Amino acid sequence: MTEPPTHIEDEQRQVAELLRSFDAPAPASLHESVESLIATRRAPTWRDRLLARRASDRRSRSLPVGLVAASAAGVAAVAIAIGVGLGGGGSTAPSLRQAAAPTLRAATLPAPPESGANHTQLAAEVDGVKFPYWGERFGWRGTGTRSDRIDGRTVTTVFYADARGRRIGYAILAGTPAPRIDGGVVTWRGGVPYRLLIENGASAVTWLRDGHLCVVSGHGVSGATLLRLASWSDPGATVS
Repeated sequence: MTEPPTHIEDEQRQVAELLRSFDAPAPASLHESVESLIATRRAPTWRDRLLARRASDRRSRSLPVGLVAASAAGVAAVAIAIGVGLGGGGSTAPSLRQAAAPTLRAATLPAPPESGANHTQLAAEVDGVKFPYWGERFGWRGTGTRSDRIDGRTVTTVFYADARGRRIGYAILAGTPAPRIDGGVVTWRGGVPYRLLIENGASAVTWLRDGHLCVVSGHGVSGATLLRLASWSDPGATVS
């Protein structure tokens, strides 16, 4: 009984037809790439073996340089469409929901003290990016910290509380480049874009400091308050 064609097999057949459509045949390296994509997707079927045999018959022929580049781009596009990456896949970047989640969890470590070198900072940092000290200026004092690991990145969170008992978390993700964040409303302060969103049921503000993603979030705290805290820093801080 003949197996009904699947979506993946249709894509593979299109690749083979693309190779056959050129007047000049493709180089061996391109055929080997196509075969490798098919082999890594699943166990070979009779259709795979047929495609491989047809490709093998044309390995001794070559394409002009321009067509080689076009063919490679087409194969890469098909590889992405069927979920197979050329050269292997890497870890995905954490989403904003994942990055903001630690800011709403419980602290597991004591709060860091105020920095002895700079009264606007705490004695805590991530890759050289310092956490701010808001106690004197805004009345938000550090209450604890925690460390999490998300998609291969360390996320350090410092928690603050005010006199009314409200609590917020300030998370900095280690490693660059920072994950790309979309959505929400973008507000500019001092030439820096701050993105206001609702994540995990709480207001959140995200922005970049020295190429690192920062997230400030808290239940029952307005976006305007979070933005005022996030956009304040000491004059010597580098914000990008």
